[in-house]
Amino acid sequence: MITTLTLRNFKSIKEQTYEFAQFDLLVGRNNSGKSTILQALAI
Repeated sequence: MITTLTLRNFKSIKEQTYEFAQFDLLVGRNNSGKSTILQALAI
């Protein structure tokens, strides 16, 4: 299970670390980076 994701210079995200639990939801406004996080997890 992935518990931490750190992105640096990935698409619109300069540097950000995300910590995940067993169950998480990605919620946000349009163009806030939700799809970018999912794309990073797919790589």
